[in-house]
Amino acid sequence: MTFSKHLGRFLNPVACGNGFGKSGQKSAFSSKSKAAFPKTKVLGKPRLKPGLPMVFVFMTALSLHGQITEPILQSYERTFIRSGLGTKANVLQDAATDDQAAEFYGPLCSLALDFVLENAALFREDPDMIQVAVIAVRGLGTSFYSPGAEKIWQVFLQFPDNVIRLEILRILPALDASEVLESMNRFLADQNALYASALSPDPQLLSALLSALGDAGDRRSYPVLFNSGLLYPGALGEEAVQAMYAIQDDLCAFFAQVIVRNPPAEKLEALKLALAWEDLSGEERGELAETALETALGYQAGGGPAEITELRRTALALIRETRWARAFPQVFTYYTRAMEDFRRDSSRKEELLDSIACLSALESSDAAQVLSLQLGLYNSRAPSLSQDEYELVFALVRALGDLGFKASYDVVSRISSLSYPENIIQAARETLDKLTW
Repeated sequence: MTFSKHLGRFLNPVACGNGFGKSGQKSAFSSKSKAAFPKTKVLGKPRLKPGLPMVFVFMTALSLHGQITEPILQSYERTFIRSGLGTKANVLQDAATDDQAAEFYGPLCSLALDFVLENAALFREDPDMIQVAVIAVRGLGTSFYSPGAEKIWQVFLQFPDNVIRLEILRILPALDASEVLESMNRFLADQNALYASALSPDPQLLSALLSALGDAGDRRSYPVLFNSGLLYPGALGEEAVQAMYAIQDDLCAFFAQVIVRNPPAEKLEALKLALAWEDLSGEERGELAETALETALGYQAGGGPAEITELRRTALALIRETRWARAFPQVFTYYTRAMEDFRRDSSRKEELLDSIACLSALESSDAAQVLSLQLGLYNSRAPSLSQDEYELVFALVRALGDLGFKASYDVVSRISSLSYPENIIQAARETLDKLTW
């Protein structure tokens, strides 16, 4: 019955007046009951005083509305408690169709989950109990009844049935799941441990859990989602990564933290995942590249596992791509180490060439000065340079042209008067055209 019908019945003198019946209808009281209730003086018909504010009437109606709603909830609660297990689901379904369900259905479903939890040990696999749990969970979700989130998660933990668990994982993100998020993360970590020990967690449940954590949008889930992305092959691993991307709560800072603190393989994977994230800004790419290169340089020159070598090269390429001038100190350190490695072993010129190319992209006068000094050293030894060193001279000349700082003009102009191959002399002419005063 709608609120307006309740209120109309309450105020209607025919419905609620003498004998509680229609006009002319025989009184419902017997003669004995009339004796039991002696006649009393009937008060005059209530009237509103002239000028009584209408807001008073409205507030009175709201008060009556609250008084009506509470007994409805209690009525459904009594019916639910008194009914048998086989009919409790019907009580919840009937309540959902009530005109005032939006005002009481959440608390009623919360009561239903109390019943489910109290009897979980005895009826964990009972189909009627499972149906009650599923309907109650859906009711809390459609009512957006956040106080029920913790109860929902307790049902998840106590009922292994996937019908219940999948429904819970679908509903939880719509509520305030912050109180149960740590428990959700631990559950995923436990599933990861099972998989790592050669057991097979339910892939459908894992997929729903990964999606729920992504929808919950809490950065506390980053570590376990990152580990899941590394652990699971194929679709599940990709779903874990997509869940991380969906959260978007300072994800770049998390990747930077992994690059600094985690083992080499995870450092490299974090950088790769960051670069694959479409929402990563250019500035964030530069910052991550700077962090990655600085971390890689923390290992002994030329040392570290293969992942560190790849981390250095990937970071260097990214700095070059983003022209991240703030990383000049790290790139300069990389360059000096690469030069030392090349002097010890000329076959290691690739990293040195990479560092020269990176310095040329930084648009820094400091970079131009470093490269000019090195070219000057090679000019002083021009007749006795090796073929590998000629390759480096060519790279230096081209890099100074890309930087375009006119202070490099003198050292480049000397090349035409020295014993260099024609390709270097031609490169010097092109560079001088860019450096013309």
